[in-house]
Amino acid sequence: MEDNENRSPVFHQEDSLGLASWCVQPLYVYAYRRLLEYRRTRHQRREEPSTVARWLLGALLLNPNVTTFWNMRRELVRAGRLDARDELSVTRPVLYHTPKNFEAFAYRSWLMSHALDAERNHVAEPGISPLASAEIELAETCADRYANNYHAWSYRRHLVALCESRGLRHPSLESEWRSTLAWCRRHVSDHSAHSYRQFLLRKCMLAMAFSETETDDYDNSRHDNLFIYMNHCDPNDDERTLLERIRDVLARRVDGCSPTDVHKFRCYLRALSYWAEECWYNDQLIVMYDNHETQWYHRKFLAHLLVVLTVMYAKHACYREDEFSDVQCRDTPSVAPFLRDRPLTIQNDLLTGAHVMLLRSFCSVNIRLIQAAIERGPPKNLLIERFSKYLGRIGLR
Repeated sequence: MEDNENRSPVFHQEDSLGLASWCVQPLYVYAYRRLLEYRRTRHQRREEPSTVARWLLGALLLNPNVTTFWNMRRELVRAGRLDARDELSVTRPVLYHTPKNFEAFAYRSWLMSHALDAERNHVAEPGISPLASAEIELAETCADRYANNYHAWSYRRHLVALCESRGLRHPSLESEWRSTLAWCRRHVSDHSAHSYRQFLLRKCMLAMAFSETETDDYDNSRHDNLFIYMNHCDPNDDERTLLERIRDVLARRVDGCSPTDVHKFRCYLRALSYWAEECWYNDQLIVMYDNHETQWYHRKFLAHLLVVLTVMYAKHACYREDEFSDVQCRDTPSVAPFLRDRPLTIQNDLLTGAHVMLLRSFCSVNIRLIQAAIERGPPKNLLIERFSKYLGRIGLR
């Protein structure tokens, strides 16, 4: 076919639609002018909502960064002219084409409340949202297609908070914790993904510490991993006895403790097991991959979190949500008094002992990781220097 032959610039095959490059600009300009004209004169003349919706979709597929057009679709949804669940499907190709588009994610965040309300009357099993699960898959696809996709992970965070506020069992914190672990191990330098893991870690620990019942989806192997990690500090005989006491109370093999105390103890140890699991995987990734600053910054957060938890528990004999907020690492207190040469004994509070042994184990592992990084050469020296300076400031070195 000759180039000068008159032919349609629109190519359509199955579910795919293509445009010749020369017609993109004039087509967008046409849709843009029609939409602005409609917006100026909508009170004088009527236009079919379906027609306006088509103009808007065409303009947004060509240029999804126009906030005015997204707001016009919001107005149609509010007026009942567009269905919120249909909108999630119709606007999905925008994120396939531009997976880091803030306006598209902001629109979907706004839509989800309306869509979940509409889905509630049609879902087969209460407490489970196929719509939310599909949106989490979409967020993960966008994160796969664009590295360090802050907007995709922020949208995923919004979805988790929305599902939690509505009491949905799935997607749950536990399912998110498991799925994102595998994702982060494949993308060791994705800052945004690890920031999301930090959000999940705080959420999971708080939910477990304040749980009134023991959930069924908890992975009991974390108990073993927690004790393995606490043994990294080479405990003496008294500390081993304390560890056995902790293990017995966790397994309910002890007398003299009230059911309320045992329940609190088990919930707090389960919360700490999330931290230990995340720290163990961080240890492995730092050993396996050289020069990945994301892992060292993530380790800095883990140090900050453990210190905050230890000081908080020593001060209040419990965790407090208002002190567990998303504070900056510069606000971390010092735990030097907890690491002085004062041996732990069976007389110590068991949870205080667990926190201190985790601190000591963390320090022991840090020494090995820092030494290995220094031996590998200069590329990591600046990261090691900053990390070591931070450890010294909070009393972990």
